[in-house]
Amino acid sequence: MNVAVLVDIIKETKTNWRFIFESPLYDNINFVPGQLVQLGFMESDEANGVPEYMVKRNYSVASWPDGSNKFELIITYLPGGQMSKKLFYDSKIGDEFLYNGPMGVFTLPETIDRDIYFVSTGSGISPFRSMLGYIDKQKIPTKNIKLFFGTRTKEDIPYYEEMKNYQKTIPNFEYIPCLSREKWEGHNGYVHTAYLPELTTLDKKPLIYFCGWDKMIREGRSYLSDLGYEMMKDIRVEIFG
Repeated sequence: MNVAVLVDIIKETKTNWRFIFESPLYDNINFVPGQLVQLGFMESDEANGVPEYMVKRNYSVASWPDGSNKFELIITYLPGGQMSKKLFYDSKIGDEFLYNGPMGVFTLPETIDRDIYFVSTGSGISPFRSMLGYIDKQKIPTKNIKLFFGTRTKEDIPYYEEMKNYQKTIPNFEYIPCLSREKWEGHNGYVHTAYLPELTTLDKKPLIYFCGWDKMIREGRSYLSDLGYEMMKDIRVEIFG
């Protein structure tokens, strides 16, 4: 595994924090937007006779390849989680972690020749933020891209202003945050209620990416299966938890 130094912590929302890591052994971390890293640290419980072991978790990279040796993770606090406790309560700037990657195949097609719908909840926005940042900076041509993001209240939305700004800088991009517990000027209700009605009116199926908690993805896949959507051909998933 490689060494990553924690260089910044940004408290994006109450439960979603951004952790910036630097890999001191490399000048540049090259990866494909949408890929993940396996983050780890060594733990022990000598009082109970537990020898040293490694705690490992997979996280999608929220930043995009920019020629630097840094990468960003946005992580949702999970009560009782060993990695959550380490990052949210026991870590400070300068601490060293271990990591593998970036790796994985949850990435964009080489040629974007159909509309794309991103559907996410919580820190599941990570790979889509990476993809959108890369598309924006590299001026990659696309068809229509829509990001549907579901959460409870407005204060729970990560990267809110950044996503709104991409609507100005990325042609054909639309951002649809969805709130399930707070009435507001945007979409009210669960994330599935925002995109499903559209799918029945389209002439051509968009490519749909799901990233978030497993319950949300299971529900989404079930809805899409009823509409004739097929895994890999029309649907790609990255599951948290």
